[in-house]
Amino acid sequence: MKTREEYFKEGSGETLHEIYQKYHPQILADFEDELEKYWGREWKANTIVGKLRMVLLHRPGKEFLSVGKPTPWPPHDTSLGAWRMSFKPDLDELIEHHENLVQAYKDEGVEVVIRKPDPNDPPYQVKSIYTDDVCHPAVYGQVILRMYDNIRRGEEVPTYQTLAEIGCPVVGMIIGKGMAEGGSIGWLDEKHLIIAVHYPRANTCQPEVMRANESGHLQFARIVKMQDPEVDIRISPGYGGRLGVSHYAMIDRHTSIQDPKYLDPNLVAWMKAEMDWQFIVPPDELTRIDARGWKSGPDTGVVLEPMKILVPTGNPKATKWLESIGVEVVEVECSSLVAPRNSGSIHCAAGSLIRDPEPKSY
Repeated sequence: MKTREEYFKEGSGETLHEIYQKYHPQILADFEDELEKYWGREWKANTIVGKLRMVLLHRPGKEFLSVGKPTPWPPHDTSLGAWRMSFKPDLDELIEHHENLVQAYKDEGVEVVIRKPDPNDPPYQVKSIYTDDVCHPAVYGQVILRMYDNIRRGEEVPTYQTLAEIGCPVVGMIIGKGMAEGGSIGWLDEKHLIIAVHYPRANTCQPEVMRANESGHLQFARIVKMQDPEVDIRISPGYGGRLGVSHYAMIDRHTSIQDPKYLDPNLVAWMKAEMDWQFIVPPDELTRIDARGWKSGPDTGVVLEPMKILVPTGNPKATKWLESIGVEVVEVECSSLVAPRNSGSIHCAAGSLIRDPEPKSY
């Protein structure tokens, strides 16, 4: 029997080793530089304020029909609290509000991707509408996160399948005992990232839980650092009160609607020193007292582009004030999907898949 080298020598006049050396040298290239060539799009969304181009949503489905039945996890309770709901869901209303959201994004020229449905039998993932939590942008591509409790465990699989189907590179996944959710991961700009351990859940002194959360967040940080070593990543402490976050309050580059006295003073000092951060303090009548006893709001929803936001209907005074400071406000009726009726925000319900780079100057 002829050897491989003999076959290649007869066919091309050169051995396979010679062919490798002559025609197929190793190529050193940055993965990011080849995103559009091989992955079809510039899969970057490492900014809160860059113009939104593609968003991940979830269409409410039969999982909401399970509310009121025993949960498939202990203690198998039937209460609304066990399902983390404040009302008995009306699926028709949920779908109507979801379609309102879809149309609002399309009206703004945003491409909408719908996450695959809950694969369980019976379905139960009633918090899948909060697509920002289960995957999150690294410098480029998406990282599949790992949810902290039973009601959300398993969302990772249909999310991964959806991203694969549209050709979005999944550049990492939280594994081991790591836990990480998108709400606590905030790009302040393309070179500054903050990750809050335990946010938004209650802190704990139980070492196994503390280290598991820390593990998840450190895994995310390592993925980012591998892609861009220059990103300044700050991990908020695992013990102590829940910190206010600025990536849910932004309206423009390095600008948020919030009173900095409710943030950790060292965090504020870093934001001002590194990014010349601008805090616009809202009038007291537009704020609310949150679970910490702190003033927060008004919500700035999803930033569609610098100084343009998408918010739920129902707060005309806040809309009028935001417009008075130069913010363009787009309103959408989606009350069954977001707070105060539901547990998450319109920001939670929007997974950013592609955004333009944020502007550097004006």
